[in-house]
Order: sequence, then structure tokens, then C-alpha cells
Amino acid sequence: MIPRLVSSRLPVLAYHPPKVCDAAYMQALDRAGVLPILDSEFLTNTEIIQTLDRLSGMDLLFGLRLSVTNQALVDYLDRNPVANLELIVFTYRTQDELKSFTFDNRDDKFVLEIFDIKLDREIERIAPHGLIVKGMEAPGRVSRNSAFIILQWYLENLDLPVFVHGGVGRHTAAGLFAMGAHGVVLDNQLYLAAEAPLDASYKDLLRGLEEKDSTIVGHSLRASYRFFAKLGTRIVKTLRDQEIQLAGVDDADEMLYREIEKGFTRLDENSEAPVQSLFYLGQDAVFARHFAAMGSDVATMIRELFRHIGQQLAAVDEHDPLKADAALAQEHGTRYPVIQGPMANVSDNADFGAAVFANGGLPFFALGNLPADLADDILKNGKKKVARFGAGMIGIEAFNQTIAHHLASVKKYAVPFALFAGGIPSQVKELEASGTKTYLHTPSLSMLDNAIDKGCTRFIFEGSEAGGHVGELSSLVLWEQAMEKMSRLPEDQRRDKTLIFAGGIGTRRASQFVSGMTAGMASQGVKIGIQVGTSYLFTQEIVDTGAIKKLYQDVVCERDETILMGETVGLASRTVATPFSERMIENEHRRMREGQPLGERKKAFEKDNIGSLLI
Repeated sequence: MIPRLVSSRLPVLAYHPPKVCDAAYMQALDRAGVLPILDSEFLTNTEIIQTLDRLSGMDLLFGLRLSVTNQALVDYLDRNPVANLELIVFTYRTQDELKSFTFDNRDDKFVLEIFDIKLDREIERIAPHGLIVKGMEAPGRVSRNSAFIILQWYLENLDLPVFVHGGVGRHTAAGLFAMGAHGVVLDNQLYLAAEAPLDASYKDLLRGLEEKDSTIVGHSLRASYRFFAKLGTRIVKTLRDQEIQLAGVDDADEMLYREIEKGFTRLDENSEAPVQSLFYLGQDAVFARHFAAMGSDVATMIRELFRHIGQQLAAVDEHDPLKADAALAQEHGTRYPVIQGPMANVSDNADFGAAVFANGGLPFFALGNLPADLADDILKNGKKKVARFGAGMIGIEAFNQTIAHHLASVKKYAVPFALFAGGIPSQVKELEASGTKTYLHTPSLSMLDNAIDKGCTRFIFEGSEAGGHVGELSSLVLWEQAMEKMSRLPEDQRRDKTLIFAGGIGTRRASQFVSGMTAGMASQGVKIGIQVGTSYLFTQEIVDTGAIKKLYQDVVCERDETILMGETVGLASRTVATPFSERMIENEHRRMREGQPLGERKKAFEKDNIGSLLI
């Protein structure tokens, strides 16, 4: 039984838009059964107190989001308790602020909004009633990690109620509850509701929002923020330029935040050019259309959200797609519906592939952009030692000039399965025609739409938490988009589909999530599986079979974080945080400060990075 933290009818916290104070919206959220949260960011203490006075006289429960550095308001609340203030959400900009924070008003229920893993000692010292884990998908101050990653860490390491902020949609919400989350946080998902206090100009902008219309500023500093941004949003480009120039300056975080505060827009005011406005918006803001499709007002949206969650969770017992001998496992000829993700220069070892298969997974040999003779040898040796396996390929000729040879080798050795990262539907159809069941990576909704239209049926949805080259969307955002697309297909068109979920799957909680999210789809005949790559680096077999050296594994075990290289040149690649990878990022930022053109920066990055994994 999940413990109850808040007195609202449903385990949902709903954040009010920053810099806007609309009591009617708070009332609507309260009537819908969720706990409305007044976000005090960008408000003066006088404005906060005036709003608290107004809300205190209303028949509703509410919460307050407050910086840990605002001691004056903490003292005010101690002297002037607000009877219907149900919860205080304390947030911080940098970990240094959190280290000096204490809260002695023990009559007030409070939670910490967390952006970082491994804060267990600070959390135990502060002793909150619960946590909100806020991932990189959310709007505003965000983490370097996704909500999916942070949540897994805290569910495994602390015994506290945890709410999730970032990537929450009607499908992912079911998965989050299945894996043990106490509740969820909503904000921009509800911005198209009739009661939402946004001007019509911003609601129109949200209706036409694309999945990549948000970006993070502050990657190179200690605090990062996610904003709405299109290619032509000049104010965000200016902030990013300022960030690059501030790198290394002592008070860089404070200076950047002052610029944000100065330019921040109220969403309840009319704008003739909303695309040029500065405001927080998450990757999950594209879900606003999904919520609007459920109903026009917040009460209907919330009711339909929980109706869907109930249906999904009720289907798990009978239709859990990730149990042994599930439908996909039977098709793969394995015990479990688990794919071992191909890893360049790692999963090219037949003995390691045999070990994966013997333990119930489907091994994939990474052909990458290997020369034709090496790729051919890998498949030939694999066929001798492994009964069922797949070939992992890069389909874009610009990145893999030997793709034609790889396709020929897959056909030559009648490889049972294949997958394309960066492939196109015609390549999939070519291999399917030769008898190889073939998956296509679709890291965006537009690619998925195209693949379905072209007749593809097997898909891999790999979020940006994965290792190696990654897309922009986090797992929760990509998976929600994929599930929403599939749910809108006619049922007879869903039955022949196979969906593989990848990115950030590192604990038992992750598989529980996928079961909760997809059980309803599995009950309709859709085959479901997961792809796991990085976790294999920690196994004994991967060293014993010579797939990697012990030194490689030791480095992975010693470091407890990953970082993204190549974001500034459009070649994002996730790797362990080592002196080499950190130097690569420093070089990226240095070249930007020097004003080098994108083409030159991209070539320099590729030159620095080539062959680095083998070294």
C-alpha cells in the first residue's frame, strides 16, 4: 500500500504557471481532486503574502513552492500559519543552497524538489515528508538526468514517498505508479484546459507545438533551465550565448539567473509574438494536446487520466508483457522478452552473445560502421555459437559506408533478427523480404509516423538516457508519444506491431514501469519487450568472454554518472564521465566562445572523438 502524503482526493500535485496568480485556476484544480501548488518563483515576498492571504480565505487546500534560500518567508509562515496550506515544496538552485538548509516548522508538511541523485545524506538530515524528483523533461530548473533515472535511484535507496515531475502523460503515469511512485506532478500538460490562466496567444502556440520546441540553457553551469524555444526564438539564443561566455566565472549561475528573471514572460498577458517570449516549457508540453483530447476542463482531464491509469494497472496481472515466455520471448526463441542492445566494439563477441542467449536474452552483434570483412566474420562466428541472435546496423550511408555489405552479410548468413539505428523503412522491408525480422529505431514521432505509413511493424523507442549516440527526447517523453500514437491506431492495425522500449532501463523498477504502461496494449495482441545495453557492462561474463577489458569495467563501476558530449554540434553521445569526455565538452564550449562556425566545430569534435572507445 502506497502511503498517503497529501489530503487531496488524488495523488497529483498541479503547479500554477510561474509569475501568474489566478485563484480561480487553483479552485478548479482543487475541485478536480488534485493539490494546486502556487509557484512563488519570480514573485516578491509581498506578492506571495498577498496571494497567501487571498487563498487562505478560500475553501480549498493548496501548496506553496518556495526556494530554500527564502528564510524571510519561512519565518513569516512560522509566525502566521495558513490553515489550508497543505504542503510546502522546497526547491534549490545549486546543491550548496541545500547543504545549508534546515526547516524547523515541524507543524508544516513539506517535501524537497530534487534534481540530483545521491542526496540521501542531505535528505536524511533535513527529514522531509517526501520528495519530488524533477527530471530534465520538465519546465524550469531541471536536472541533468531524466525523471526516470532519478526516480529509480530514490525508490531503490530511500524509503520516502516520491512524486515525479517531468514526462508524465496518461500512459507513462500508469507506468510510474506501477514502479512505486507515490504520485505525479502536472503543469504544462494542463495548459490547454479552459480554466488555465494562459492568454489565447500562448494557448494557440501550444496547440501547434512540436516535440522539439523546448531546450535547456545552463548545461555548462551548475544549474540548468528548460524553456520554450524554436529555431527563431532570439531571447533563448542570447541566453545560451551568455552562458558560454560565463563559463568559469565565479558567480556565473547567479548572473545567468538574473538575466532569466529580467526577461521572463507572464503567460496570462497577450503577446503579438509569443514565439519570441521567454518562458519555461517542458519536453512534455506536447502532452497538452493529449490532455485536451480527454476533455476541455481540468476536472474531465484528471478524471479521464485516472480512468486510463486504472485500466492499465488492472491489466498487468493477466497480461504482463515482460514475464518469462511472453509473446515476444516466444517469437525471439528466448526465455525473456529482452534484447541485448548492440554496443559498438563491445557486443561483437560470439562467446558473450552465447552467454546472453543462455541466460534468456536475445543477443545483438554490433556491426556499426565496421569494414565488410570484420562484420562478415562477426556474423559467421555468431551463427556457429548462438542459436538465435540479431545484427545491429547503422543504416545511414553518411555514417556507415559499408551498409550495403552489411545487408549482404545479414542475408548471406540468414540472420534471424536485425535492427537499424538511423535506418529507413526501405532497408527494413528489404531484410524482412529475405526472412530477417527487422526493428527500426524511431527516436521521434515524425519518424514513427513515416515508418508506420511505409508498412514497418517492429519498432525500438530509445530515449536519450541510452548510451552512445542518442536522440533529444527522454524515454518518458518518447514512450508517451509512441504509446499515444499506437493507441490511436485502429485495433486491427495494432495487432501486428512489436514495441521495444530502451533507454534508462537499469533496475527491476524500470521493467515494472514498462509492464504498467503497456499491459493494456499487450492484452490486444501487441508484442512488448525491452532493450538493455549498459547494464551488461557490469556483468562477469562480459569480462570473462573478452568482450571488454577489466579496466573498462572498473572505470564504469567507479564513476556514478554519465554525460553528453557533442550536444553543441548535433552529435549528442552519452558516455561515462571521465577526464577525456569532460575535456571533449570543454573543447566544445571553448570553440563556441572563440566564434568558430558550426561546420568547423563539428569536424573538430569528430576528429577528437574517432576511435576513442577502442583506446
